[in-house]
Amino acid sequence: MKKQFATRTPNDLYTTTALSLNQFSPGWGTTRNIGRYPVTSAFLTLLLIFLLSTCVSAQSIKGKLTDGITQEPLGFANVSVYDASDKMVKGTSTDFDGNYELINLPAGTYRLEASFLGYATETQTVTVTDAETTVTVPTIVLNEGGNNLNEVTVTAERAVMELGLDRKVFNVEKSIAASGGNAEDLLREIPSITVDLDGNVSLRGSEGVRFLINGKPSAITQQTNFLQTLTASNIERVEVLTNPGAQFDPEGTAGLVNIVLKQKSEDGFNATVNLNGGTGNKFDGSVDANWRKGKFNTTLGVNGRYDERFFRGFREQTATFADTSYSRYFDFDGLRQNESAGFNLGTEYTLNKYASLGVSGNYRKSSGESSNLRTTEFYDENGELDYISRRVETEPQEGENFEIRADYNTTFAKPGRNLSASFQYSENERSEVENYDEFNFDPEGSLIGEDLQNSPASNGRTQYLGQIDYSHKIGEDFKFEAGWRSTLQRIDNIADFNIYDYDLQEFTRVDTNSSRFFYDEDVHAVYGTFGGKVDKITFSGGLRAEQVYTTSYLAEPTGETFTNDYFKVYPSVFLGYSLSEMSTLQASYSRRVSRPRDRDLNPFVDRGDPLNLRTGNPFLLPEIINSYELNIQQRFGLGTFTGGIYYRAKSDLITRVTETLPGGVQIGTQANLDSGRDYGVELITTLRPSRKFDLTASANAYRTELDGNLQEGAVQADGYNFSARLQGSYEMPWNVSSQFTYFYRSSGVTSQGRLNAMQSLDLGFRKPILNDLGAITLRVTDLFNQRKFGYSTEIDGLVTSSEFQRESRIVYVGFTYSLREVKGKKKPSQNRSDDGGGGDDF
Repeated sequence: MKKQFATRTPNDLYTTTALSLNQFSPGWGTTRNIGRYPVTSAFLTLLLIFLLSTCVSAQSIKGKLTDGITQEPLGFANVSVYDASDKMVKGTSTDFDGNYELINLPAGTYRLEASFLGYATETQTVTVTDAETTVTVPTIVLNEGGNNLNEVTVTAERAVMELGLDRKVFNVEKSIAASGGNAEDLLREIPSITVDLDGNVSLRGSEGVRFLINGKPSAITQQTNFLQTLTASNIERVEVLTNPGAQFDPEGTAGLVNIVLKQKSEDGFNATVNLNGGTGNKFDGSVDANWRKGKFNTTLGVNGRYDERFFRGFREQTATFADTSYSRYFDFDGLRQNESAGFNLGTEYTLNKYASLGVSGNYRKSSGESSNLRTTEFYDENGELDYISRRVETEPQEGENFEIRADYNTTFAKPGRNLSASFQYSENERSEVENYDEFNFDPEGSLIGEDLQNSPASNGRTQYLGQIDYSHKIGEDFKFEAGWRSTLQRIDNIADFNIYDYDLQEFTRVDTNSSRFFYDEDVHAVYGTFGGKVDKITFSGGLRAEQVYTTSYLAEPTGETFTNDYFKVYPSVFLGYSLSEMSTLQASYSRRVSRPRDRDLNPFVDRGDPLNLRTGNPFLLPEIINSYELNIQQRFGLGTFTGGIYYRAKSDLITRVTETLPGGVQIGTQANLDSGRDYGVELITTLRPSRKFDLTASANAYRTELDGNLQEGAVQADGYNFSARLQGSYEMPWNVSSQFTYFYRSSGVTSQGRLNAMQSLDLGFRKPILNDLGAITLRVTDLFNQRKFGYSTEIDGLVTSSEFQRESRIVYVGFTYSLREVKGKKKPSQNRSDDGGGGDDF
């Protein structure tokens, strides 16, 4: 008796068109075979003359790349030359000193293209003649913003995907979502990443993704739906690290996602205004300004958001126990409304030519309400309707958080050394009230019972973070890094449970169902890494040691205290080998950890939903992940290909488990399984058939194996999972950019059931206006209304099938305008990090 309803589909968009560059590049030549045909001596003579003339006319191009801010050489950057038909002829990478040479080039005119992770691509026309054996190109300077140097033509467009030794970098400025969406919209377009209906992010099918902002941890990433609060137009690139090095916090099962925000470095005033509106009462706007003058560089941002989304779904349950059987049908129909406003302010002061000091802060306030009508039909063992429950649920909520941080950076008189230190303090307060009004009716519709409940709750989080990083270049080819970091976290969680007393005409607190839970977590870490390049081999290795102290205290109602202190080390190794000018082989290994959160540890039983209880497990252990990868990176004439295999071995695997209690009540919690394994293959291909058309296809297939023992008995589950994305962009007439993204995820296995397959298609259009200072966008998400989430389980005789959707077919219209007042050229700074903010955290 499955009921039908309008559906939406959780899909995850992906935008990644790319003519991508391998950070270690290296070329790939083509070979031609001559078949076995009779050849005359005259033909051989002509062939020999032709080959000799070709060799005589073959010349070379050489030069050097440097950083436009630090003036230091750019090692491992990409340099390619293209002929008049825009076909790539040769490609190579710079050495440690930024030098490059392209050899065996026939005479002719070429377009030379230089690019590197995090920099704007530079192009230059170079003519090779028979009169010169070697053409020396003036030093090419790469900048983030770009300017003209030595007749170099700057193109604002970067390769959509760039490949580094430890990460994949996706430049998202061309994305339509970047002009009219938020960070969640952008992540739906990134290969390897999946975003579900509620904004939860997984990487290669695994949850537990850790986020960084500009390479550093931030309290903003711990907020619910924080991705929706980041304006996409402020994001420069997204970096995906599936095997992060020892300099990064090992927290996160699947890896790291680093969101790098745009940085303004021109003297003068810059401001950007973004306004967006979507069907069904969805609005957001932001103003971001930057003022740089003299030794000061000040930034200010103000933003606001209002969003309404319906959600609906159903759940069917059939119970067959030894003494009874029955069935239930749940129907959900609700609306979630959220609004928020925030601002950020920061300034950086250049102390001298070596050092700078920065102070910044952000504040955000949010509120909202979720309302839901849940109708449940109860049937007896004969399939006859027993009674009907109508439960009205309303949940108003408020949140407030702020963060302040100070950063100090310095270089030294002797180049190649850098020291940075930072301190961060943040507070987060969140409160909500769950109100439940339940009315029971007999099969004829007569009221037979009424129950009123409410459950106010509040959560306070305070966090302190301090860290120091030091890097030292050894000779010309090697680099050593070391650092320390401590994070102190304090959480206070209060939850009351009240039942309405009709005699007293008021709500009374039920002490046994109310709780107060404290959680303290201190993490102290030190790390060291060493890396460099020897001939065709690029390598990096590191070790991180952490001491963790945790205390869980259930002050009410039991007064229990639980502690779990542990010391662990996390090694990492990266190797890259240049097979040819266009092909690189990479191998990596890292150990990571998934630490239980306070919600996972709190032993109090949440009885807000009497049929679906939830509790934590104070004895939960951290999950350890050993991750191995082997990748091949290949460039070819029309694009790039990246293929890899990976293996993740997990011990003390944290998984959600559900137990069926008498009466068909289910209680969910977290538990450790003995082990788990993922075997996977990931493929990413970027094609550019023409200057107007980009195409990116990606696929991820893996097998999951779970085994262990729970209270209900042994658990052994395994299955295959597959996801794929196809994304393309096309430059239409009238300077209109178009983009589509299709996503598909197959059904998959969980520890106690299966997930249903899902898919979706998104479209977008962008039109520059006002002399390219502004743009209007039109986007449609989930065009065919297919984004939905479903699962099925069979636990202790209770079979459940469920399907949910959150509003996802939405039409957005956006407007962006940038005001630029540039005074002079870029001012050099000695405090730029090597990767543009992508690797300062550890």
